[in-house]
Amino acid sequence: MTAVETLPTVQNTVALASTSLKLEVRSQSESSYVLQLWRQLEHRIGDRGLLASADWAEVWIEGYGDLVPHRFVLAYSNNVLRGICLVTEGVKQFDGPVPIKTLHVGTAGEPDADSVYAEYQRLMVEPEYESEFVWELVSYLNGQRGFDQWNLEGFAGPDVEAFKRHDPDLVVNELPNPYFDFNIVRQKGGDLLSALQKEPRRQVRRSLEVLDGVSTEWADSLDSAMDVFSELIELHQARWQADGFPGVYSSERFTRYHERLLARLVPQGKMAFVRVRSLKGTVGCVQLLIDRKRACVYQCGRGNFAGEKCSPGVVCDYFAMEACLARGLDAYDLMSPESQHKRNLSNTATTMVWGAHRHPRLKFFALNQARKVKQWINPNQEPKP
Repeated sequence: MTAVETLPTVQNTVALASTSLKLEVRSQSESSYVLQLWRQLEHRIGDRGLLASADWAEVWIEGYGDLVPHRFVLAYSNNVLRGICLVTEGVKQFDGPVPIKTLHVGTAGEPDADSVYAEYQRLMVEPEYESEFVWELVSYLNGQRGFDQWNLEGFAGPDVEAFKRHDPDLVVNELPNPYFDFNIVRQKGGDLLSALQKEPRRQVRRSLEVLDGVSTEWADSLDSAMDVFSELIELHQARWQADGFPGVYSSERFTRYHERLLARLVPQGKMAFVRVRSLKGTVGCVQLLIDRKRACVYQCGRGNFAGEKCSPGVVCDYFAMEACLARGLDAYDLMSPESQHKRNLSNTATTMVWGAHRHPRLKFFALNQARKVKQWINPNQEPKP
């Protein structure tokens, strides 16, 4: 085992009256050892969410660990492990045209072309120690030399509050995260279609007049999930490449990562695929992450029904929602970023947060000045967040 890193003391963090936690930092070469500790902690404190789990961290390390440098921050009190966090070093990160050196909390920091873009990140920590752990983690991150900023990406709003309390310089960007709450339908005793907004309800009914023999497949075995995933890739790539974009599965690393994730999570019931078919062909495929009775739409592929009075995206989501409702799930989460399609299919929303603590840098000052000039020249153009 390598020596524990000595942690620097920093001055620009909000003081906490007292903290009983001591941090240890373990290198990526100690992944196997740390993941054993992670599983023991998870077993002891219970489910903190899919993206806080050892399984999620391990599959990410298998897929990206050779590309993205990383380390583990562990928190102890009275020689008892209380929390673990993965901290990564960003690869090919930019602010506009300017390269920047970044640290990231959780599974993040990949180059854009390979990015997992995960949401509902969360710390694996005993709840009663969470505020102290965040304070120590913020102190550690702010004390790391040679980096321009550290980032939080895809954290739910409430899970960022401790970071905001302990770091007044943290700048956050809050994005609406639309979802459909099935409990509203259950409480009213109605059906899903009648609970939809007027426009998607009309689109579903109109599409069903065109699509004969619609059927839904819930793929939760390895073989069926891989079969649907393969078709999802074909549909997704065809759609995006027709519009002149490469599509996310043009990245072999990204594709292999999801194959590993599928193999790990599907047998546990934490990932499922839905395929909607008709006599005219596949309407669409949806990949779902199942996180504490919440079905999160990670990716989809839609069939091409050009010239038909059909809305394959709405139909596919509708039947996927019906399948989730029938299986007792609580929500169908359409995830960020927001779009009209997602707003139409949701009945409420939560907030997803991206945050950054920037250290004073001449490059950031120059970028801000350039953006002010650009905004002055083009006053009607929306400034970047």
